[in-house]
Amino acid sequence: MKLGRLLLGTLLVAGFNTYAQDDAERECTRMRFLAGEELKIKNYTAAASYYLKGEEICGGYDAKNYARMIGTLRNAVNTSQDKAIKTAYNDTLVAAWDRSEAAGAYNEKDDFIRAAAILQTSAPDRVKADKLFRRGIDTKGTATNEAYVSYFYYNTYAMYSEATEATKPELKKRMISEYFELSTLISKANMSVKTQETITGYFNYVVRSCDDILPDLKGYMTNLPEDPEVKKASVLNFLDLLEKKECTESDEYFELIDIYVAIDPESFDAQIMKAKALAGKNKYSAAIAAFKTAKALAPDEAKKAEVTYEIARAQFSSGSYKSAYTTAMSVKGDLRGKALTIAGSSVGKNANNCGSSTFDRKCNYIYAVQLLEQARSLGESTGGTISRFRSNFPTDGEIFENGSPASVSLTCYGVSVNPK
Repeated sequence: MKLGRLLLGTLLVAGFNTYAQDDAERECTRMRFLAGEELKIKNYTAAASYYLKGEEICGGYDAKNYARMIGTLRNAVNTSQDKAIKTAYNDTLVAAWDRSEAAGAYNEKDDFIRAAAILQTSAPDRVKADKLFRRGIDTKGTATNEAYVSYFYYNTYAMYSEATEATKPELKKRMISEYFELSTLISKANMSVKTQETITGYFNYVVRSCDDILPDLKGYMTNLPEDPEVKKASVLNFLDLLEKKECTESDEYFELIDIYVAIDPESFDAQIMKAKALAGKNKYSAAIAAFKTAKALAPDEAKKAEVTYEIARAQFSSGSYKSAYTTAMSVKGDLRGKALTIAGSSVGKNANNCGSSTFDRKCNYIYAVQLLEQARSLGESTGGTISRFRSNFPTDGEIFENGSPASVSLTCYGVSVNPK
């Protein structure tokens, strides 16, 4: 009797469970059907709600249904205009990806969009986003959408900014290494200048020292792109970086210039770089020759003026003051003030070599100051040079002893000055 009652009870429970399971399956199917109906009219909010209810009722989804629900949530995010609602949907979307991954239904092709969505949640898991961005870039390579390059590097910067003092040094190393890696990728993939500027901006917030950069740069210099134009772009980017970080005395800076010249030895830019590198090594004669070659290749008058100014600088640095004066005086345009500074300084430096008497030689300083004052009127700084040169003017006694002339000819420069 007891056994019969037990069997009857078991059958009733089994029947109840079967009906409950059937009801759950029907409700699961109904939720997905209703979601599909809402999608037909692009009501992504309602469709997402039905998919989420269905997921709970169904006890999870397979890969296809997770893909449908995630696609719907993404559309809900994209069509929402309210920032708070958009953030809430991103929270829900990221959690849905997590559940699909736990169920073995995640597709790694979503790595980039998933990582970007994480950054737009109310509490971004930056480490998770970093792993996804890293895997996406390693997989896609030059096919990576450049927006994700910026997001990836921004996330590294954000991790650095939020890190403890103990962990900042390691993240700083990462920012340096990733900067060179991503710069090479940007060049190889022919991405926009804006993308390069974006990651350079984040880089400059953190990295300020030349010594920080050089150890990592060396490795990337041996792995530059093969395409000549892409390679030139990469080299120029690194050169610009080293100049901004005041690394122009480093071996790496000169090696990069050598690489650029080897790629395109007959170009204006290559000759300018070669000349500046030689000047940086105090090889002024060779530098001046390279500058003159560059001047012949200059594309316009403005560039010619720039090169002429650089020639004057090199001549001045080498101690060829008369040549530096002559060259500097020929410079016109925006660089006129800077050139006059060189011209005035050259006259002062060369004073003792121009004139048959001490009085004549001292009159050179008058002309030097006139040139420097012209430079100053054009906005150039002359430091203490003017006052120093004034102290060498002929004294009243020297002027009187030489007949108080109203004009003294400076034979080296073909001009006359009034010593009074």
